[in-house]
Amino acid sequence: MPGHAVDRRGFLGQLGIGPLGAAMAAGLAVPGLAAEHPKPEAKYEPISDRKVRVGIVGYGVCRFGADFGFQDHPNVEIVAVSDLIPDRREGLMKACRCGKSYESLEALVKDPKIEAVFVATDAPSHARHCMEVLKHGKHVMTAVPATWGSVEDGEMLLETVKQTGLKYMMAETSCYHAACHAMRMVYRAGGFGRVVYSEGEYYHYLPKPIDSFNNWRLGSPPLWYPTHSTAYYVGVTGKRFTSVSCIGFRGTFPPYQPGANKYNNRFTDEIALFETSEGGASRMSMCTSVPGRVEETGRIYGERGWMEGTQYHGLLARLPNLERPPLPPGVPPGGHGGSHGQLTHEFISAILQDRQPLVNIYEALAMTIPGIIAHRSALKDGETMKIPQFDPPT
Repeated sequence: MPGHAVDRRGFLGQLGIGPLGAAMAAGLAVPGLAAEHPKPEAKYEPISDRKVRVGIVGYGVCRFGADFGFQDHPNVEIVAVSDLIPDRREGLMKACRCGKSYESLEALVKDPKIEAVFVATDAPSHARHCMEVLKHGKHVMTAVPATWGSVEDGEMLLETVKQTGLKYMMAETSCYHAACHAMRMVYRAGGFGRVVYSEGEYYHYLPKPIDSFNNWRLGSPPLWYPTHSTAYYVGVTGKRFTSVSCIGFRGTFPPYQPGANKYNNRFTDEIALFETSEGGASRMSMCTSVPGRVEETGRIYGERGWMEGTQYHGLLARLPNLERPPLPPGVPPGGHGGSHGQLTHEFISAILQDRQPLVNIYEALAMTIPGIIAHRSALKDGETMKIPQFDPPT
């Protein structure tokens, strides 16, 4: 009838079938039907009764030295701790229930009883400190990032890991966020296929700078601290970024004004578009100017499905278990979305099982180095730049 034309979808809607019924009647796939996933009652199963003898270095503003729960892990003995500042060193001893301390990392790594070290020091020292630990025959887990603005330091760190044959792990918290872990499980089960597009975002509103050793945080280039974002692609897929174009935003915060920081950096925020090794695109950002927002988040869009948070939409009919592994009794989930305990347990388990940890040296550099190149691109108004590749041996 003129003026009352009803198409097929509208007709089905009038019958009360709605969009779901319309799609089914049309013979279309309904990705949302794959959204539910099993949530089995997981029970922790010990893998060993051996205790790894650990040293912990660093108890700065974030108190990370004690916040990852090494002192609560049943397979860990805290042998000694260290911080350059005496009051902090005493605080770390108390928090870790440890009676022995050293005045520096350089002194601690000479202790023959220590097998592994957690490096929770200032970011500019991470690569150097990890190499010092490894050269003294000890496994190492480090806070992020792997290297601070230097591709060359990353290359030297890789060579040191290869020469020593010891375990290296970067404690990237996003990798054990509930969402990122779930995405990784879906990816491994084939629920995404090739990733067409992905996003990783780290928002940390900083109208006033966070205190830091030698003011390393003051005015620092945003994507020199990229791994909370880049984990939402590299930490999900194990694939790589191959090139980047990045735009820097010049905000109004005083530490980012001309001459106000030692990096000569004007960018408060950086947004990068990466090309990926599987032919897709990935947008990664680190932003300090968005009021009130402190969050790490990401999304994955693939040929077979997509995810934001822990909800899967796609063609995979039977989802794997998306829950994070159970922690040993007494180990707290910790901060950054309950990731700290998971990271500690993964590092200790890798030592006990003599295997590579999730964020080994290759994945750590694949998450860190692209941010360094992205900042270089921003300094050249978004010029596209190639990214050095760090792939594990096949």
